Amino acid sequence: MRNADCGLRNKDPIQNPKSEIRNLECHRVVITGLGIVSSIGVGKETFWENCLQGISGIKPVRGFDVSSYRSRLGGQLPEIDFKAYIKPANLRRMDRIGKVVVSSVRLAMDDSGLDLKEEDSSQIGISIGTGLGSSDTVDQFFRSLLKEGPLGAAPLLFQTAVPNAITSHCAIEYGIKGVNITFSHKESSTEMAMTFAYHLLKEGRADVIFAGGGDELSEPLYHVYSMLGALSPGRGKGVEGMRPFDRGRNGIVLGEGSGILVLETLEHAKKRGAKIYAEMAGAGLSGSTGGLLRYDVKGDSIARAMSLSGQELPTVDYVSAAANSTPDLDRGETLAIRKVFGKRTKEISVSSLKSMLGEFGGSGGIRACGLALSLYHGMIPPTIGTEHLDPQCDLNVVLGQPKKKEIRSALLNACSNGGSNISLWFERYPSS
Repeated sequence: MRNADCGLRNKDPIQNPKSEIRNLECHRVVITGLGIVSSIGVGKETFWENCLQGISGIKPVRGFDVSSYRSRLGGQLPEIDFKAYIKPANLRRMDRIGKVVVSSVRLAMDDSGLDLKEEDSSQIGISIGTGLGSSDTVDQFFRSLLKEGPLGAAPLLFQTAVPNAITSHCAIEYGIKGVNITFSHKESSTEMAMTFAYHLLKEGRADVIFAGGGDELSEPLYHVYSMLGALSPGRGKGVEGMRPFDRGRNGIVLGEGSGILVLETLEHAKKRGAKIYAEMAGAGLSGSTGGLLRYDVKGDSIARAMSLSGQELPTVDYVSAAANSTPDLDRGETLAIRKVFGKRTKEISVSSLKSMLGEFGGSGGIRACGLALSLYHGMIPPTIGTEHLDPQCDLNVVLGQPKKKEIRSALLNACSNGGSNISLWFERYPSS
């Protein structure tokens, strides 16, 4: 992938109206900053320590009444003092998910050592993915609309309810004037945002892009998932919980949070002497047509995304799985891993951070931060909650304790029901 043809680039037509279209050498893309707001820790250090210890962020839901549901658990965020990350004047304009993502951008920026005052703001971009955006704000807006009619609807709620409001808040807060874009693809939303950022950087269309995203756990979201029977313990029997690949798994536990990566061209990172966690080296995308609420149970499209992610799959030592404790996805991803790696399957370490975080559309940003830390430290976090592997999911799943392993390269898988599959390929830096 590194040496693939990046295509053509047109210089800025405003600054260079007579510029010629020219071939552009591919840029390598590296990760220089990590910003994490999660149920198992705010900030890189706390998050990573709890990851390795297998600390669960899944607890009884608070903040709204779940007593009428069979499911009572969620991966909710701790109380956060957002004033530590956001200008007080801007806090009043943001809803909760906006504050969460803007705070994770601040954490990523601080971790990267970037001083945006010294950068060309037009070459700094932001690419955010969110499954349902401001779901709680949307709920408040429509409740007021139904109760009081059009005159009772709050205009301020409306402007923060649109999906791209989160990305706009980030750009306004930090003066980011480059690419500004929002993606929504259910559980592969943040991976799509990272894919887009990767290609822009590879083509030299930006120097730095903050990429990732997040989602919040809200009452209407919990209600819908519960009514669909998607939440553990589902419509069947068994104990409620998040157990990827376990033979007793019976549905998901919803979570929330945000993860942001500072993606940067290698030239720009070297020029400013930045610390490099890992290299993002490829992305594979595919679709399936099993149904709006179904995953690819045969694994064919998931395998296709994995195969398209890079040219050096024989170097893959670790897969950060999309497995989310549903019978279909865990089984489908297992089949995909077997199809891609064949005889090497048992050599590939597999783990699912969703076992600690829960499932939500924006989980990919947090999981990508975890994967970058795995490559940097040579450690793989365990999959927790899983005690008895399903014989149909007979992978080399890391259970119980973290695993020390020299990882040459790794895949981050994302699969959303309805047919969107993404596999991101990361390499250790330096790769030699």
